[in-house]
Amino acid sequence: MSEKIEKVSDDQLIESIDRYVRNSDGGFFPGTSDVAKRRENSIYEMSLEARGDLAPQGVSKIVASDSAEIAEGYTALIVKLLLDNNKLAMFTPYDDSVSSIKNAQVASDVVNYCLFNSNSDGWSKLSTWIKSAVVLGNSALTWGWEEDYDYEIEEYETIDEVSLDQILADPDLEIIGDLSIDEENSNGEDQTIVYSNVRLRRKIDKSRVKLRNVAPEAFIIDRSATSIHDAKFVGIVTEMTRSDIRKNWKDFEGDISDLGEEIYGADFDIGNFARKDAAGISTWDVNSQSEEEEANIEVTVIECWIKSDRDGDGIAELKHVIKAGNVILEEDDVSYIPIAVLNPIEIPHEFYGLSLLDMARSQTQATTAILRGFVENVYFGNYGRTLADPNVVDFAALQNPLPKQIIATNGNPTAAIQQIQPEPISSGTTGMLEFLGLQKEQSTGLTKTALGLNDTLYVSGNSETKMAGAQNAAQTRIEHIARRFVESGIKDLCRGVLREMKNNLKNPLRFRQGKGYSSVTAEELQRIPANMDLDIQANLGENSNMNVSAKLNQLAELLPMMAQDATASSYVSPMASFNLATDIIENMGMDPTRFLLDPEDPNNQQMIQQQQQSATERANAERDLEIGTKQANINLIKAEVDNKKIDNKRQLLQAEDESNRKWAEVAVKAAKDGVPMPEKVPVDFQSLYQDTDADEKQQQQEQAMMQQMQQQMAQQGTMEGQQPVGPDLNSLMTNE
Repeated sequence: MSEKIEKVSDDQLIESIDRYVRNSDGGFFPGTSDVAKRRENSIYEMSLEARGDLAPQGVSKIVASDSAEIAEGYTALIVKLLLDNNKLAMFTPYDDSVSSIKNAQVASDVVNYCLFNSNSDGWSKLSTWIKSAVVLGNSALTWGWEEDYDYEIEEYETIDEVSLDQILADPDLEIIGDLSIDEENSNGEDQTIVYSNVRLRRKIDKSRVKLRNVAPEAFIIDRSATSIHDAKFVGIVTEMTRSDIRKNWKDFEGDISDLGEEIYGADFDIGNFARKDAAGISTWDVNSQSEEEEANIEVTVIECWIKSDRDGDGIAELKHVIKAGNVILEEDDVSYIPIAVLNPIEIPHEFYGLSLLDMARSQTQATTAILRGFVENVYFGNYGRTLADPNVVDFAALQNPLPKQIIATNGNPTAAIQQIQPEPISSGTTGMLEFLGLQKEQSTGLTKTALGLNDTLYVSGNSETKMAGAQNAAQTRIEHIARRFVESGIKDLCRGVLREMKNNLKNPLRFRQGKGYSSVTAEELQRIPANMDLDIQANLGENSNMNVSAKLNQLAELLPMMAQDATASSYVSPMASFNLATDIIENMGMDPTRFLLDPEDPNNQQMIQQQQQSATERANAERDLEIGTKQANINLIKAEVDNKKIDNKRQLLQAEDESNRKWAEVAVKAAKDGVPMPEKVPVDFQSLYQDTDADEKQQQQEQAMMQQMQQQMAQQGTMEGQQPVGPDLNSLMTNE
């Protein structure tokens, strides 16, 4: 029979927490961790302070700006890639149903609203989180549900009892003070009671998921952990006053004074000291705890997540424990640790990695040393050192020269004074600086090309495509670090915020959507699955704005080509143009509803039908006008043909009449002169009148024109899904 496993007692749990704290990494005890020393150097390098490893050895205190450029440059680029549109979470529906798609959209909007709107400084905290990772290495962010309320006062000079009861039906309203009856307006016969000077207080729920940056020295984790998820112990060390403890843990029955005092001062951590020193703030507190009021005495509080077997079943469960001194203030069962960590440069199989300033530290130190050599060489050239014999020359006169000053000497000063010339700068110094700059770019990836500062890209012969390709290649490493942030801490943060909302939301939450504001209740939020796939809306890889824009432009060129092909147009969606326009506008960061009507919205369907009907009527009117115009052209052609026939007949009649008149004159003249009558040449004017060949040819041309026009109109009516309208053109062209 197996031995019975005993439960872990409170004393054993406290002892385990203290043991983990003592053995943890992260610089909990000042000066005991190399991680804290690296953070101190990073702070001084970023702030261009000649302290730490950059302490001056000579006259110059100049510090190379390599680390400062990396800190600000990387922060600006990564923040733009990740936080540019104030959206991070994009949950994927778990099936193709309408409800799943809606739930995924609601979850995405709620999480983004909590990150950037509910937390008024949410963007700033996320930016600090990212910059802390760039400068200091591992950067932690925690979150939790915070109960927060605002209060508004409503006053009524007089109000009757019935109206007051109706108003007080709202659970968020309460009466302030005592009710006083207005005797003048009250009516005892009707049992009407009127109150005067009534003051009500309305409670406005502003509870939210609150983000909190964790200082590096306050974050601790067990040495064997490689990530937050597999850690047996994760903790956050804070200092709280006894007053705060009394407010936050009102059910605590023990004596607060027994919790002790602050056992660890964060001000003494070398990383925290460096931050305050760089900001010009003194970290030394001249006041002691004994001089503080009892309520303001600080106590060290450790909030931790520890795996412990409290129920004796032999399996360690994850517990959320808050302890002060040797007292447990709070203990809960939890399913996850609400801490997200960013790490720009990973050391495989280890939790702590390197910062970008760690990668450039050697270049910063070397460049600083060379720059100081330059400065000191110029300094000694302008303010050279002098060798002088005190028995010959007055030192005071040499140190404080005056115009037209006469310096008394005791002997020959030529041999008593000698100027020390500074050493010449090595010819390879300038080349060394250029080499160190190249090494910095190669070690960090923050090149001039990535920042658009490489002038050689814009020389003649480099096309825009080549320059864009060079910049994209230079940004590959930057995007890799941003992708690490996305796949690690940022996804943990988005999933954790959704969990906190599902577990703690009580009142309906108003949140912002693309089309305006919407509301979700706690019951609706509970129905949203917590295990949905999550993508991050970052400007990275295939989902970057540049790539999406290029794809949308290709679609915009492809759809018109398919519409022209009768076979391909049959399987093009009727919503293709609308969907394409919506995606293009959204990719531009604008609201599509400002420019387009949603055809699926019932309120817009009637308007769209009216517009389509108006468009059809305009098309029919234009087609009728076109048919009328063509009919008028045909009638004009017929009239011109008829006029030509009439003119031809008139000319033939005139020619026949003139011929007969001239033959008559010839006959009269021949009879008068007694000359025989010449033989008349016969002319068949009747055949000329008919001109059948010309008429038949003209008729054939007009008939071919009619058939062609009618085929075009029939084809146009078929493409529009309508029957050809208008009169029969054949009947219009029939000759009378």
